[in-house]
Amino acid sequence: MSSPPKTPLDKRIYIIFMIMFTEVLGFSIVIPLLPFLGLSLRLNYFQIGLIAAIFSFCQLFASPITGKLSDRFGRKPVLIFSQISTLTGFILLGFASNVWILVASRLVDGLLGSNYTVSQAYISDVTHPKDRTRVYSYSSAVFGAGMIFGPLIGGFLSIFNYAIPMFFAAGISLISIILVITLLPESLEKREEKLRLRFEDVIPYKEAVHFFRTPRIRGLLMLFFSYSFGFMLFISTIVLFAQVQIGASPQEVSLYFTTVGILRVLFQSLLINPLLKLTGEDKLLGAGILILIATFSILIFTTSYWIAFIPMALLSFGTGVVRPVLISKVSKSVKREDTGSVMGVNNSLSSIAMIITPILGGFFIEYLPSQVLPATSAAIFILIFVLWKWIIPSSSNDIEVNNLQL
Repeated sequence: MSSPPKTPLDKRIYIIFMIMFTEVLGFSIVIPLLPFLGLSLRLNYFQIGLIAAIFSFCQLFASPITGKLSDRFGRKPVLIFSQISTLTGFILLGFASNVWILVASRLVDGLLGSNYTVSQAYISDVTHPKDRTRVYSYSSAVFGAGMIFGPLIGGFLSIFNYAIPMFFAAGISLISIILVITLLPESLEKREEKLRLRFEDVIPYKEAVHFFRTPRIRGLLMLFFSYSFGFMLFISTIVLFAQVQIGASPQEVSLYFTTVGILRVLFQSLLINPLLKLTGEDKLLGAGILILIATFSILIFTTSYWIAFIPMALLSFGTGVVRPVLISKVSKSVKREDTGSVMGVNNSLSSIAMIITPILGGFFIEYLPSQVLPATSAAIFILIFVLWKWIIPSSSNDIEVNNLQL
């Protein structure tokens, strides 16, 4: 029997994809260069890690608040406001002649610039529930495309100085704002009458306590937290690691980012689904974890710029496998009506990992041999493999795959 034809996408989806691409492009231009900008301001590696954590710390609180504001006042005005804050953050980076301007830029963008949160809510507004998985997969591809081109542009422009790529990113952000103002209609038909904001809306501690009472769910949540911690420990400090251990320049580091972005898109679009059908989730997850252990183990001994592309390729495949499979397992560990809640707890734990890891990574690079960084990530993934293989309860009772998706 032939599959039913796919529903044509709402035209507004293509507009939001253009906006998301410009946003990610500007973001990815800046991110690989921020540590080098910090070094030019005579910060040490630990101080750079502290500044890198500012954005994630602010986003932990700002993202759910921004979502609530968009429920009350509409997607379009909140999106414009958050984009203006991102634009302001990029402009401040362009003028960052001292550390306080650098800190201010991260605070402004972190506290007010939750563009991606509002964009995802907009997609939900204009998409039928049965099409959302497909559309969100397209949005991931858009995100990946921005992550491919941004580092290339930033690396090239940084040849002249660090201000030019920051101002270029600001120009990209301005284009995004113009697109929203001129092309994007409001998507929220029914708004909240009052702004209801409770602490548990920001930090879902009640849901966390509830889910942690069940060994299977607790184990999967801690497994994903451990994955986020081990992966982000390295990736949040990859620029400093490459600069210290390999002696890579800003342009060379940007090429690493581009390579990882290209390979991850290729792996996720061409390999993951066929491999899932061939081996199943459990075997693919185990292979992905072992590949990440191998990746970080190789990086311990890597001192050549070109040799480092080998573990970077393995890193792209490993995380491209492990992350979606773990997310799938977490979502299927609860009843369908609890999926949103468990994913909210999962995202909060990941955000906490993203706050801690750049600080810890900066500490490692500053005060310990650089090899300690990948060695720690390798040790964490060995622990993950042990937990998944022998300690966490079996997945055979996973709420019958979300109540058979009824």
